Amino acid sequence: MTVKRRKSNWYIYLITFVVTAALAAMIMSIFWDVIFPEREASDYSGIRGDIPDASNNIKILFMLSEEKAGAPTRYMLMSYQPADETIVCIPIRSDMEAVVGNRRGPLYQLYLDGGVQTIMYAIEGTMGVKCDRYVKFSRDSFVSMIDAMGKVTVNCAYDVLSSDGSVLFESGTHQMNGTNLYSYICYDNPAYGDDYQSLVLGSAAVSIFNSNLHGLSATVIQSYFTKLMNTTDTNLTLEDYTKRQQAFLFTSVESFSPGQYYIPYGEVDGGVFKLADSSKTTIQQRLKLTE
Repeated sequence: MTVKRRKSNWYIYLITFVVTAALAAMIMSIFWDVIFPEREASDYSGIRGDIPDASNNIKILFMLSEEKAGAPTRYMLMSYQPADETIVCIPIRSDMEAVVGNRRGPLYQLYLDGGVQTIMYAIEGTMGVKCDRYVKFSRDSFVSMIDAMGKVTVNCAYDVLSSDGSVLFESGTHQMNGTNLYSYICYDNPAYGDDYQSLVLGSAAVSIFNSNLHGLSATVIQSYFTKLMNTTDTNLTLEDYTKRQQAFLFTSVESFSPGQYYIPYGEVDGGVFKLADSSKTTIQQRLKLTE
């Protein structure tokens, strides 16, 4: 008996595979755009639609004293340059020598002689920087402001000691509330070097700008500005805020690490700090006052 060999149906399987693959490809193409939608161009119609320009720049002199009517012990010039996404913080030594009219002396003495306006003239004459506004904190207003913004992260390069010699803050990273931060930036130790005060003040300011003031809503920014005007000695006005409201929001939301600081250099002679001419030039360049 002869057995017939069944004919191979390989071509049927091949056709079935091809048709199935084609159908799968068609179905996948239909749902591809749903599963993986095409990325659209970034939408800058909101906050990016009104990128701030140089007209929003402002230079503010910050001062800190123990009492509201007391002489400041800490000075810092802040230059806000939102178009460059930059906030330049320049700590100024209280013993920096300056000349105002026929008066010459360190800032702390000039303040005692003529107050805030004399200090602003002194900084303009010595550093070539005209301060648009000033803010003078007392201990209470500073602590209140920092506590409103939340704890500030600082990196202590050295131990901070209390008046009895015990360690208040060990070297290392700390989360500080307003009271602790005030104690930290007002502490001084000659053994830590001439620039210790400036480094502490500059790094703390940068931490506040880059961390505590990042990602805020317009409502929160306005509440901080209002608190600043209501609790400090300042000539900031509501108009200063409303003019820059969009710029402040842009910086908070869109700018990452805008804060930076520069430590002026010079030499100490006769008990006063004399700013070097080359440092003055650098300051003016960092603040976009010269090319």
